[in-house]
Amino acid sequence: MALERSAGRSGRGNSFLTSALRFAGYDLDCRSEAPSPESNPSKAGAVSAGGRYMHTLPADVEPARALLEEYSGIPADDVDRHVYQMRDRLWDVYPYACVGRFRFVSLEFTTDAYYQVALFRLLRAQTESESDENNKTRLLDVGCCVGQVLRKLAADGVDSARLYGTDVEPRFLDIGYDLFRDRNKFKGGFVIGDLLKQGAGEDRLDALDGRMTFIHATSFFHLFTWGDQVRAATRMVRLLQPERRDAMIFGRQVGTTSPRDNGKAGSDKVYLHNANSWQMLWDEVGERTGTKWKTTMEPTETIETGAGGVESSLKKMSFCVLRG
Repeated sequence: MALERSAGRSGRGNSFLTSALRFAGYDLDCRSEAPSPESNPSKAGAVSAGGRYMHTLPADVEPARALLEEYSGIPADDVDRHVYQMRDRLWDVYPYACVGRFRFVSLEFTTDAYYQVALFRLLRAQTESESDENNKTRLLDVGCCVGQVLRKLAADGVDSARLYGTDVEPRFLDIGYDLFRDRNKFKGGFVIGDLLKQGAGEDRLDALDGRMTFIHATSFFHLFTWGDQVRAATRMVRLLQPERRDAMIFGRQVGTTSPRDNGKAGSDKVYLHNANSWQMLWDEVGERTGTKWKTTMEPTETIETGAGGVESSLKKMSFCVLRG
């Protein structure tokens, strides 16, 4: 999702793995020129801009159509045109692969067991008396882009006042209101913030410290080096309610059967995990924060890129982090 780029990452774009991830549609800072007016959007499956811009909606868009019809009240005949218009507005802000390939309207995350757990607990909390405002059950979506996760939760019955999102790009958040047509209905809170910029001037995320029960972070950690992942995870610990034993961080990311740094020699290197290295990272976070964490990371499917030697190691991973 939308993430603020830091200096010194240009080498990442030259790596073989990054090319494979971009081909697969993951948003590893995938910037490119916008497609030319001569491109043919009527051709089924047409793709341009290095495979990052699709001219037709993907096959898995049906759940999003239902969400936009039922939650947003958009007439069925207008949904596709509306999505195309919103995508191109997002593309003009940042031409990421997740934008060009319509991942911002994918509801694939709903198939994760951890999402279902968070949904169940949020709904259950609404039927209970939560007298302690500090420990009220809430969810924060990190790198939320247009806030599609939050809108799906709201459509599933969660009181949107319990839902929060953060991103470094305010224009994505604003377009989200237009995409879902809920500017006067969605009561959740959005905060512009960068989990890596700790102590660098005003930190608006401070307002959320100690208030979150759940943190959703999809397509987030795999964008960073080990050190930056530790910094982001450490910041997330501050956001969680310290007294809640059921606090949980969950989501999806690109992983590998062989955990490693990846990048051109001498450049910053993103770090891809398996289950063991993921636990090691959170052990380091625990040491820094005086906390303990237990983790799970499970492959959901192999990433097929068509590049020899890549398919056997790259995986889409579902993960969860719980208090130890």
